[in-house]
Amino acid sequence: GRRVLVTGGTGLIGSRLAERLALEEKAQVRVLVHTWSKAAWVSRADVELVQGDIRDPAAMAAALQGCDVVFHCAGARGAWPLCHATNVEGTRAVLEAAARGNSLRVVHLSSSAVHGPILSEGADETAPLMRSGTPYADTKIESEELVRRFSASHGLQATIVRPTFVWGPCSPSFTLMPIRQMQLGRWFLVDGGRGTCNAVYIDHLVDALLLAGEREAALGEAFLVTDDYGITWGEFFEHYRRMLNAEPLPSVRSESPVARALRPPIRAIDRLLGPSARVPEYEPAPLLVRGARSGLMRLRAHLTRHAPFSDWDLAQYSKQGRLNIAKARALLGYEPRLSLDEAMQATEAWLRDQHLL
Repeated sequence: GRRVLVTGGTGLIGSRLAERLALEEKAQVRVLVHTWSKAAWVSRADVELVQGDIRDPAAMAAALQGCDVVFHCAGARGAWPLCHATNVEGTRAVLEAAARGNSLRVVHLSSSAVHGPILSEGADETAPLMRSGTPYADTKIESEELVRRFSASHGLQATIVRPTFVWGPCSPSFTLMPIRQMQLGRWFLVDGGRGTCNAVYIDHLVDALLLAGEREAALGEAFLVTDDYGITWGEFFEHYRRMLNAEPLPSVRSESPVARALRPPIRAIDRLLGPSARVPEYEPAPLLVRGARSGLMRLRAHLTRHAPFSDWDLAQYSKQGRLNIAKARALLGYEPRLSLDEAMQATEAWLRDQHLL
């Protein structure tokens, strides 16, 4: 089988990809691990775990030794310093090491966020890349620019995959968090759930990544990947509500004056609580900082009861328009193989197996 490196292999997408590469493709899989405590799930698979920092060119060169393809799935959300270090400098280190390799193929995991939170009906990969001022999305644009630059200057064989909202077993943002918030009575629909749900089930995304690593037609291209179910967020979250036998979900307006007024202070608190926040290095600091952080977190919790979604979330949950994945179908041969009901049944079975329902 092929010799493959997966970066970000302890995360949702990388771990499932590594598992399926080993099980189904019989590939020799090497997984780059930054934090051992996060490697429990992927360590169940028949893969080689190697420790290294994605930003370290020497570590990347060693990890890529002897590999035919690298699936670059490492990424970070949060404050600017963290996103830039991982999404930009980490990608640069991967590309530099790959450029020195012999005919090494790169599949770069990007995000539909590079197009901004609002895409019109029928939008595809030709939609402009839009800097929105958010650390994750803007650094993903920078990472894509690096991929294109290295492809042009070093002849790198690269493909970019832009998933939307990844849901299913193990998904923190679009399965575990909504389920938990519904259990607590804190989940809301936006505008009655009328926005278009352009999500992608985890195994459908992995299908697309595997195809991107094999098909010659994929080289030099970028692909949007969704389930293409043509459903609303209301229909999507109704499946979760039924799993829980919960009350009908309340709704918030995307243009609520109260929510709009509260979002700036919430953003300010997020900046103070983020990874870039500095802690003074003198003795009373730990106690003072813990107290201040605790107070800010309580204030944030109070504010978010009235403004439960960020500007970005409100835009993505309220926008209407089905994305066009014709390019992935034509060039990759990608086709979502599970119906919504089948994917939801698999997700529910996993949630029950994990005693989360």
